[in-house]
Amino acid sequence: MPKFYEVYGHDVYDQSADAVADRKAAYCPFTENTCDGGGNRHQTKIKLENSKLASYFNPDLKSVIPGICSIQYGNETWVVCPRRLLGFYSKNDRIPTINETLHDHEREALIQAGLPRGVELGVWPEVYLQYGDDETSINYHFDFVIAPVQRNRSFSWLLESHHIREKPDIETYKAAAKTGKYLKGRYDPNQAVPVLPDLVSPVIVEVMTASTSGSDKEAGTDIASSFTQAILGEDHNCPGINKRQVWGRMATQLFAKSALAEEWGGRTVWLVQDQLLHNIELTTKLNLSTPSKDTRGTINFLSMHYNDGEKGVNSLKLDSCKTQSAGLDFNGNDKATDILLPKINPDKNTLLKAVLRRKLSAIIQL
Repeated sequence: MPKFYEVYGHDVYDQSADAVADRKAAYCPFTENTCDGGGNRHQTKIKLENSKLASYFNPDLKSVIPGICSIQYGNETWVVCPRRLLGFYSKNDRIPTINETLHDHEREALIQAGLPRGVELGVWPEVYLQYGDDETSINYHFDFVIAPVQRNRSFSWLLESHHIREKPDIETYKAAAKTGKYLKGRYDPNQAVPVLPDLVSPVIVEVMTASTSGSDKEAGTDIASSFTQAILGEDHNCPGINKRQVWGRMATQLFAKSALAEEWGGRTVWLVQDQLLHNIELTTKLNLSTPSKDTRGTINFLSMHYNDGEKGVNSLKLDSCKTQSAGLDFNGNDKATDILLPKINPDKNTLLKAVLRRKLSAIIQL
């Protein structure tokens, strides 16, 4: 039966001081913040008032989200939380200090992904790009956009570098920058802004993990029930792994997001666990044993793996980085495979607007 492998970054039965403290605070050591379940487990939130778990968590917590990082199913260990692979998370409204939440496995992965070294890079999470006109409508969510930052440049510099000169357009980008907290107070186009994005060659990082299978609440194998049993120190059986659902979601995005990033002078990297990538190769005709030498029109996979038997922040390591030709022209083939591509490629200014709406999550230097 499947069991939790890591909960809040530790073995769920670990009684060491660090593990107990992290569990009591519902603390995620990968984001260095309160666990949010990877952004997709809010339906499993447990209210602590009058709960048998209340004494197991700090009194200032009114509710907790089960912090399930990974699940062991037989001899296989599956990451189920995207924060386990890449965990940048905005803490507050201040400008992040360099590398304050960068862990070794993240640094290793981002270097292998081809991000430049010795350059200050901004990390923007959950960037929503929307574009529409009379003929098309595009709506994409990017897990992370990573690009260099410029410090103490004026907002007029940013506008000019993107050839934004019409007053209505300027107002639109000003509004976006105020939403993302880049502009505050009275607007002065020539005043130095502490940090601004430089999207000359953006890298989009999409994080895909396994999801959990259906569960039986009556049998106590749903997330909330099995989490409760585990925190109480009891034996537990948790949901299994749904591999196909993840691959289905990933397949619909692989080509479109890769094509968009290439159009913007960058690239998209798909960050996964080796178990998931291996399963995709087992169930499809994808074969990554001979990586492509192409530099354009490619799909880029970056995989991570666990050190055998290890748990915690330092147990995940880089496995491989593989590039494969997409097998289709990102500009379209006049064939049915064009259904995989966006109707049009919005220009980079559309991406800029989306990035400005998001608060800067981290600044890193590799």
